[in-house]
Amino acid sequence: EAIRLFMPSDLATNELRVKACANGLDGVEARLRDGEAEEALDSLRDGLRTRTATTRFKVRNWSGQSALTRGQGILRLVNLKIHGAKLRYRYARQALRKLKGHGEWEKRLRILTEDDVRALNERALTDEEKAERERLR
Repeated sequence: EAIRLFMPSDLATNELRVKACANGLDGVEARLRDGEAEEALDSLRDGLRTRTATTRFKVRNWSGQSALTRGQGILRLVNLKIHGAKLRYRYARQALRKLKGHGEWEKRLRILTEDDVRALNERALTDEEKAERERLR
């Protein structure tokens, strides 16, 4: 379990993949990464919906310090799941890019930016708000 498993996308060049990997192994990994990216997007959507529902429930139903603290803990867990799905998607997409290069698949699995990861009820921040947020960090 502690042994690192190297995949074809871990190799720097296509020539190394041809020499080091069994015939067709890069295609198998490409299908694996494609499915991994799709599942990560589904998890990301689920997490964003959960965050929206939890926030709405918190605003309508929770009052008092202990309830709000508990609610923040729940939201923290939801945000961790969202962050994990975002990282899984980016990793899978990066591996696909190494294996397939540019192509039609990029129209379906686009680059995921921080601005893209927001729920339907969350508005995009303006440039001034982004600068203010960075200044406060």
